[in-house]
Amino acid sequence: MNARGEPAKRSGVGVYAIVGNDRFLRHDALAELLRSIGDGQDGFGPTYVEGDSASLAQVLDEVRTPSLLGDRRIVVVQDADDFISTNRPALEKYCATPAPTGTLLLLCDSMPRNTRLYKLIAERGGIVACEAPEGRALIAWIVRRAKAPYGKQIAEPAAQRLREHLGDSPGWIDSELAKLAAFVGARNEITRDDINEVTGELREEKVFAVTDAMANGDVAQAIKLWEQVWATDRAAPGRAIAGLAWSVRRLLDAKQDFDRGVDAAALARKMFTDPAVLRRRLERTTQAELREQQRDLLAADLAVKTGNSTVDVAIEKFIVKHASARSAGREPATSAR
Repeated sequence: MNARGEPAKRSGVGVYAIVGNDRFLRHDALAELLRSIGDGQDGFGPTYVEGDSASLAQVLDEVRTPSLLGDRRIVVVQDADDFISTNRPALEKYCATPAPTGTLLLLCDSMPRNTRLYKLIAERGGIVACEAPEGRALIAWIVRRAKAPYGKQIAEPAAQRLREHLGDSPGWIDSELAKLAAFVGARNEITRDDINEVTGELREEKVFAVTDAMANGDVAQAIKLWEQVWATDRAAPGRAIAGLAWSVRRLLDAKQDFDRGVDAAALARKMFTDPAVLRRRLERTTQAELREQQRDLLAADLAVKTGNSTVDVAIEKFIVKHASARSAGREPATSAR
């Protein structure tokens, strides 16, 4: 079954597409698919090529070359969106009559269901959809993931606590589940207390530490702390900026409630943080500053997605702007687009 609940063919020949914008989930689905079709029948395992640099001729030559040690080759094109766009007509032609000598696997962010290529791949192999779960679906995913492959039970409130600690990155959550499973040992259940002890400093707290350093006007410390956050999720650049923006939005929501008279202790319980620390953060910033940070992060995200910047450069500019404004005793100027 694929992520849509549809049966996926597993004959081991033809063309498959694994579709989803989360790199961890794509590679997890790839490992499952390779297990089901046999991961490298030629004795050497699959051949991996990068979609942004591979030529169609190179890929199809690999797929069409008979294996000397097995019945077929397996060729995996990673980050295949541009590869597909550049070679769509030729890929459609190949998918109509795929070579019996090999299996072609395309890993991509998206593939519209109404395209001819999607329909051909669905007929000649299979489509595995692996969109990142959100909201309640992510909690259910954590519960399932704890059970398989780690063999542990985790109640929904504990799963929610893990999400609060770590954010919405499936890859990072999975790595923490592995640590938690080892921590509890023979015990069957992962509890909230286990999560509090093993996950240590919250991801959101790490992000808030960045904003604290910015509020202090300490550019070097803010950049150093950001590097620690960024190092945990380098496989997903867009998600790194989105995580920072999510934390700023949470702080803005708390600031709005605080300014309306909501007690800091009540807000801290909701955000799983220390009341005194949260009060200090809320007292030293303004709603206007936080909204400006949101706008700048949106601009940074757009710059990265359009190829006009990289994550590290965009965030460094963001930090320098807001920390420098603080050190000068003024609010940041409007961001230049």
